[in-house]
Amino acid sequence: MFPLLLLVALLAGCWDKIEVNDMAMIVSAGIDKIDDDQIELTVQVFIPNPTATSDGAGNGGAGGEGNVYTFSTKGSSMAEALTDLQKRLPRYFTWSHTKAYVFGEALARQGMHDEFDFLFRDIQPREQANFFICKGTAKKLLNSQIDPNTYETLIKLSQKPTTRSSTMHEVEALISGESGAFLLPTADLTTMLTNGAEKRILSISGLAVIHKKKLVGFLDNECTTGLRLLQHAVLGRNITLTRKEEEGSIIIRVMHSDMKLYPSINNGKWKMRVKVKLDADVVQNSTKLVIANGSDNLRKIEGAFNEEIKQTLIHTMEQLQKKLKTDVVGFARAFHKKYPHEWSRVREDWTPVFQSIDVELETNTRIHRPGITNVRVTQ
Repeated sequence: MFPLLLLVALLAGCWDKIEVNDMAMIVSAGIDKIDDDQIELTVQVFIPNPTATSDGAGNGGAGGEGNVYTFSTKGSSMAEALTDLQKRLPRYFTWSHTKAYVFGEALARQGMHDEFDFLFRDIQPREQANFFICKGTAKKLLNSQIDPNTYETLIKLSQKPTTRSSTMHEVEALISGESGAFLLPTADLTTMLTNGAEKRILSISGLAVIHKKKLVGFLDNECTTGLRLLQHAVLGRNITLTRKEEEGSIIIRVMHSDMKLYPSINNGKWKMRVKVKLDADVVQNSTKLVIANGSDNLRKIEGAFNEEIKQTLIHTMEQLQKKLKTDVVGFARAFHKKYPHEWSRVREDWTPVFQSIDVELETNTRIHRPGITNVRVTQ
């Protein structure tokens, strides 16, 4: 009889179910700082349409699936703001379908400790939801959007290898990492034409540097390119470099990058040797140089691009060490693995150690496909 009683208990699996017609699904959320004690929570909510008709095959009728509404409210915390918002709407708010969380710049610079804590503790937010930083306020960004499908574009852009997307479960791991630093995509608006009319959609405009749950700053274009090269990734069409040569220019596309770190500690001096290997193809050659595999001209332009890339990486490391003072490259983890005892003595005060590390950069750029021939039009 005892096993039968246990089976009866399992029959109550739907005791807490909520009908779709009673739900308000939060598609995106924006969090802004109002003052020292208040935040403003802006949510875009998808409300299913109870009048949606079936087409006979069990599918909802076209155009009758629901509508998107934007609500804003204030509170001392996300939980309090959401509670206040819940009082205004008879439907039950749920985070289970939230795709994007956007943090306003002012809030991010002050620190996102409480907001991260709320999202990580609540059982509803999905671990695959994406975090973004925006310049200005998140409320303005979300109010410009009425189509929930635009978030799919934003998320697809953030998942590109050059953007280093950070989903909720990735951020959880990075926060507890050795350096406590990571990168988040910067959400912004871009304009496109559709049927002759302008439409503003969400896009990615760069990368934001986060350290100890606070926004440190935004990367400039050169530093962004440098960080994209300082990774092990297939880059495809995402990075091209141009060099002016004899009466024209040569453009290469970086197809693949591979970085290796070699930490060392000698006489109390911390040093990091960074080796970067890049594979590239020539995608345009408007010069008089005839380049082919194994030719002197190919070796010449390889050397020129190699030096240019090295200068970009030097600029990137200077920005990270001197201006941003944040280790988003992975130096802390490399030293921790090789020198666990030395690392344990500096882990609580890693920033000044990171700033003092002597960095030696080695770059090796190889061009594998120079193209079949040169075509130069003269008039």
